Amino acid sequence: MTMRKTHRGRIQAQGNGLEKSVSWNQDEPLSKADAKKLLQSLKDSLSDAEFEARKEPFENAERYIDQANGIQAPEQRTFLNRKTRDVRVDIEVRAGWAFVLLLFCFLFYWFCL
Repeated sequence: MTMRKTHRGRIQAQGNGLEKSVSWNQDEPLSKADAKKLLQSLKDSLSDAEFEARKEPFENAERYIDQANGIQAPEQRTFLNRKTRDVRVDIEVRAGWAFVLLLFCFLFYWFCL
């Protein structure tokens, strides 16, 4: 049985018959750097054609992560391919915080101990 952690969510590539995702379930807030690693992992799991159809949504999702100043759950964002609105990348922050700077994570733990 998997224990639910304080900070969890997922990033999905969907549409046109595809549904792949990566998720996090951890005690500390998800850093921007780790979110970008998850995003890259999801990209790497797609075929060239699947990625090409989602290139713009992936770019927009990465920009969203870069510009975030910490996102608190619940939060869901969808990044659409403007040509085929079914093809998309979704980000869901289901619990806790995500897209924080590593400094925030350090301070979070420092003051919680």
